[in-house]
Formats: sequence, structure tokens, C-alpha cells
Amino acid sequence: MGKVIFWLVVFFVVLFALRLINVSRNRSRDRDQRPGRAPDAGTMTRCVECGVYLPAADATQGPRGPVCGDVKCLERARSQGRK
Repeated sequence: MGKVIFWLVVFFVVLFALRLINVSRNRSRDRDQRPGRAPDAGTMTRCVECGVYLPAADATQGPRGPVCGDVKCLERARSQGRK
């Protein structure tokens, strides 16, 4: 019975050591990938057709204001601009 308990303890100690090694590798990998500051996503704007919020850099300017890249929204904006 003593041998079984000994081997179970050894098994869990090895698993714990492997876990610690894995965590330290992930932390160093994350530290290497991240720059000092988080990148700014830019200002958000709202599509005048469907109401979806999107980055201002991705918005298309329509006749009534910013429009998202959805095909239906673009068609609606173009048809309202012709009237």
C-alpha cells in the first residue's frame, strides 16, 4: 500500500512541475508578443442604415453619414443618395 501512495505522490509532483513549466513558457511568450501599450482601436462610429457600431476607419461615407460594409446598407445608402 505504501508503494502505491509513493508512486501517486511522485506522479502528481511530476504533473505539477510540468504545469509550472508550461505556465512560465506561456507568460514569456505572451510578454514577447505584446508591445508596451495596447493598440488603439480608433473611434467607433454608428452605421446610419442598420445601427451597427464599427471603427471609423472601416466605415464608408454615405450621403447621410457613415455606413458599414454590409451590401444591403450600401445599396440603401446609394438609392437614398440618388433621390
